[in-house]
Amino acid sequence: MHHNNDLYMPSLDDPACLSQDFGPVRLIFMNEQRRRNALSLALRESLHQMLTEALEDDEVHAIVLAGAGGTFSAGGDISSMNGLDAIGGRKRLQQAQRLFHLLYHGPKPVVAAVEGAAVGAGLSLASACDIIVAGTSARFGCLFSRIGLIPDLGMLKSLPERIGSGRAKLLAMNGKTIDATTAGQWGLVDEVASEGVAIERALEIAKGISEGAPLAHTLTKQLLGRLPLSTDALLAAEADAQALLFTTEDFVEGREAFLNKRKPQFQGK
Repeated sequence: MHHNNDLYMPSLDDPACLSQDFGPVRLIFMNEQRRRNALSLALRESLHQMLTEALEDDEVHAIVLAGAGGTFSAGGDISSMNGLDAIGGRKRLQQAQRLFHLLYHGPKPVVAAVEGAAVGAGLSLASACDIIVAGTSARFGCLFSRIGLIPDLGMLKSLPERIGSGRAKLLAMNGKTIDATTAGQWGLVDEVASEGVAIERALEIAKGISEGAPLAHTLTKQLLGRLPLSTDALLAAEADAQALLFTTEDFVEGREAFLNKRKPQFQGK
């Protein structure tokens, strides 16, 4: 792990995943550049470990996920998908789905920084993140149907939440990619950054998020992750969550800071 504040760009010989801390923000790089960050078993296992560590580290308040070498991720490792029976295929999927759970249901905000391709399961990973920043080179596509499969790793939940059912079906079925501008217009991408600065911009956004109260972010994410709820169920869950937050040290600190016109120092307590 690298700790200095200069952005370290991984080399071909670095591990499958590596991380760098910028204060309370942890940047995690997928780094199988020779294979355009296709989700090999080694990369999936390494990413799972790094995400788990980041989510459990109290010093980390927000995460940025990026791909090294100018590509976010080219998706599933198709070469290793041969000879699977139904049981083996299901087991493979469930192992990979752990990544979706960590990103989508995990307790910390995650910003995806996308340059180059985010296709297939690479789009699934990006869609599972809370916020997506894309460079102008970014391309997004499902492409699963091209090899006779459905979108997986939670994409059939995360994608329509971002772009609606109609456009999700279009992207899933037409086998084409869309560029960053179109992705921005559709709401797939939350911000289009200038070329080459998507990671820096994602770090800026994550830093801004990390200045907020961690427990409030966790509960916001959890409630949004439970949608669709009936209005009554949502209001009940909201009341429970807010009642809990009213009792926290961070609420006392936030209120005092607001009234005294100073910056709050949150501790996640």
